[in-house]
Amino acid sequence: MQKILVIFVTCFFITNCADKSKIITNIPLMQAVQPVKAEPSHPKDFEKSIPQSSMIRNSLVSFSKSYQKVYSDNSVNDVAAGKDMIVVLKDNEIGFTMPYCSGLALKEKYYKVRVYGYEAAIYNGGYIDVYSAKECASIGVYKRILNGSVEIIPNYIIEWVGQTAVLRNSYNGEILYHGDTGIPIAAAGYIKGMPALLQNNGYLLVYNNKLKSFVISGQLPSGYSKIYHQEGKFYGTLKDKNKFFVIDNETVKISDETDCKVSSHSIAAVCGSTLITDKEKYHDLPKSKDFAASSTTFIILDNSNLQIYYLETLWQRFLSMSYKLPKVCKLNNTIYYQSFSGLIFKQTKAKEEQVSSFPKKCNYKNIVLNYGEFYCNGKVCGKFSSPIKNNHQAVMYRRIENNTIYYYFDNLK
Repeated sequence: MQKILVIFVTCFFITNCADKSKIITNIPLMQAVQPVKAEPSHPKDFEKSIPQSSMIRNSLVSFSKSYQKVYSDNSVNDVAAGKDMIVVLKDNEIGFTMPYCSGLALKEKYYKVRVYGYEAAIYNGGYIDVYSAKECASIGVYKRILNGSVEIIPNYIIEWVGQTAVLRNSYNGEILYHGDTGIPIAAAGYIKGMPALLQNNGYLLVYNNKLKSFVISGQLPSGYSKIYHQEGKFYGTLKDKNKFFVIDNETVKISDETDCKVSSHSIAAVCGSTLITDKEKYHDLPKSKDFAASSTTFIILDNSNLQIYYLETLWQRFLSMSYKLPKVCKLNNTIYYQSFSGLIFKQTKAKEEQVSSFPKKCNYKNIVLNYGEFYCNGKVCGKFSSPIKNNHQAVMYRRIENNTIYYYFDNLK
């Protein structure tokens, strides 16, 4: 499949002014793309000394790495993420991640947004409104010609529905093409400086300025299940195990991951809990049905509720004043115990494995936890944690479990 795509790509590519306002939120949208300067706390710092606080020494302290939420909003209609900015669309405003243009008020309700570079097109059933974030203003409001999909590309707007397409100048609204391509259109985009249409049968049609028409320039194999366009690249999922692919000029990237769900808002896919963009992979992302990604953020849009996470995991510190030491039992030569996380593990010859439940005939008698180790009838039969520091006040223990580090204490006074 990958060879076929590479051969194909090598072949076909030879071919109303708005009033300024702040975005309605307590946190500026620009914060979503600002680097996180410092971690709030770190396990290595915590391990430097026994805490003086008796409250902390009588609590369970845990550190886990997670993605930091940097922005949230509600009543959001749509979102789009390009390589230069994120655009958030609400009923009465459009917001940009631009330092000099955080948001503009809208006089009409729009439902969808598309972005390319520093320009965005928002549209509803009647109009398309084109914005320049650099100018911080609307540069043209045009009546819809087709009640279908819309794509914005440099200098142009493309509308299409079924097998009919319209191409117009994005700065003055001039209609450059309005015609029937003969076959339903799957996606529209921008190929080496020119508008392009991709038909359901895989044919790529590129606009010819001299002919004022779209002409066949190549063909994609019919190996994709979903396909979209963003920032001059076609991307989507293959019929072959729903693998994620990105086509960039003559380069085809196909993910090793399967069962991927692709974003219609940006060049990204989620495969299990892994986010894949055209450049990077990120693991253990928050679950979402509708998502997007920029070079620095992961964006969730769920029932008009927007959440933006910075794509760098940070240590988060948690304190639990009410916790229980592990419940433990033994069956034959194997011990079973429930950890702080609530997960159950079994341990045989120092090898720890997660299990779903305690066995029915497990013996809970004569097993104690002492100095980080399990003792069965007075003999060491397993290890739960490691003592890492002590003084006259307490002993500090550390347990590492999956992506979390736990600390608890034996108080000596």
